[in-house]
Amino acid sequence: MATGDRLRAQLLWPVEARLAALLPDLLVFRKPRASEPELATAQGVLLGVHVTGFTALMDRFSLTCKSERDMDKLAHIFSYYISDIVEHVLCFGGDILNITGNVLLALWTVEQNQLSDIITLVAKCSLEIQEKFGIYHTREGQDLQLQIGLSAGRISQVIVGDEQRQYLLVIGRNVDDVQLAQRLAQANEIVLSWNCWMLCEQYMFEVEIMKEYEAVKLRDMRITDPFDFDEHFDKCLDYLPHYRTSADTLRTALELDPDSALKQTLRKHIMKNLLKKIDVGQPMEYISEFRTVTMVLVSLEFHQTAWMLHLCHLIQEAASYISRVIEKGGGQLSRIFMFEKGCMFLCVFGFPGDKKPDECAHALESSFSIFNFCWENLAETKLVSISITNGPVFCGMVGAVARHEYTVIGPKVSLVARMITAYPGLVSCDEVTYLRSMLPTYNFKKLPEKMMKNISNPGKMYEYLGHKRCIMFGKRHLVRERNENHPLLDREKELETFRMAQQGCLHQKKGQAILYEGGKGYGKSQLLAEINLLAQKEGHR
Repeated sequence: MATGDRLRAQLLWPVEARLAALLPDLLVFRKPRASEPELATAQGVLLGVHVTGFTALMDRFSLTCKSERDMDKLAHIFSYYISDIVEHVLCFGGDILNITGNVLLALWTVEQNQLSDIITLVAKCSLEIQEKFGIYHTREGQDLQLQIGLSAGRISQVIVGDEQRQYLLVIGRNVDDVQLAQRLAQANEIVLSWNCWMLCEQYMFEVEIMKEYEAVKLRDMRITDPFDFDEHFDKCLDYLPHYRTSADTLRTALELDPDSALKQTLRKHIMKNLLKKIDVGQPMEYISEFRTVTMVLVSLEFHQTAWMLHLCHLIQEAASYISRVIEKGGGQLSRIFMFEKGCMFLCVFGFPGDKKPDECAHALESSFSIFNFCWENLAETKLVSISITNGPVFCGMVGAVARHEYTVIGPKVSLVARMITAYPGLVSCDEVTYLRSMLPTYNFKKLPEKMMKNISNPGKMYEYLGHKRCIMFGKRHLVRERNENHPLLDREKELETFRMAQQGCLHQKKGQAILYEGGKGYGKSQLLAEINLLAQKEGHR
């Protein structure tokens, strides 16, 4: 079936199937528990795929595109590329846990005595992915390439959140290992973690040992007869209870009978603006677009002494507070990521239906509140870092018809991640956020320039110091100085009020007070600068 036909056919799916297409089998088939956070442990093999070159391609389009048609073209390039990879993983029985920007994470959950067979299966899947999709030449001259990492062993799954919104996380050493293996892999390479190498049938692989990193680079597999692997593939399918049973679909999850309880459970894992579009039957392919958003990335590093269950409760407490504060300011907590030392929370202001003119100011003020809360209330917290950027990004569906996710991708997404490393322990923002917030300059401190990986020109950076009062009485300077070459326009009524009060003060010797009231960005500072200039011309302070 052609892609367009499949997309149209999706409109005929029941709501449960449309929700399931946005979520992994790990959530669709799980047995809910009474308490939050939920923590479960299983054995499995993890596959991580990173698409390199897409951020650079985005940057080229952002500089040269002249219409929405050009932007739509870029969305299709990436969506169709990722779609092929996702479908290949599904054909091999993998469960797509998430598609985060240009990174895909898949899991095969099995018993411990089945790990070696499944590692062989996933290794074969990885080699085929590199062979078929390892390099994609775009007409714009920017190649898309793949870095693949594998790990295997015990994996913990935790669900955090509340009755309205929940998030699935996979945590543990082997999750860290797949991320490391993925980073160690160069373009068109596959790297296995050391534990994965110890658990596999080593005689079947041609490898290069990376002693310095305790990892293994996979070169090829020793399969002389294709029928040998077909037999192995059929054997592995017995280990995967949710593998597709029909040739018409890639996932059993899409063929479940209508279930109101399941529908309510799945809805908790999807953002509210996306649920609205599903409820009205909007086709998924019409949701993708370029739009300007403000992103907040919260990074929490924990002390290594924190044990896992306690760590889950810390993440639960942080997620609840962050979600509440962000939503109050008009944003949404989009994703939670785990990394070796802690976790990250990606929040977005400006999704469809949430756009506000003062989102940069809300993002800064929300971030400062989160920063203080995490330091003061979360035990075992070693470091809190928050970064904020504003700019155009790709917002929309990425993946295949059977499994896709709503995500954000672009240079500003890369920048917000690099800022966390460059400016730890601070609430930092880029120059665009600083300017568009329209907040007083004394609430910020300019930060020193730093080199950031794959960011050629990050621009000026600022630390947000929180909302402060600037006492002006007895000072000779103002927040904003009047530029004599740029006179103030359309403020005659306000200036006339000042002149009348000034005359009353000088001639009648009576004290006068004027209150100018207006929202953020209405020009109060510019008005005071103009008044200051008028008074100084007449010799008054």
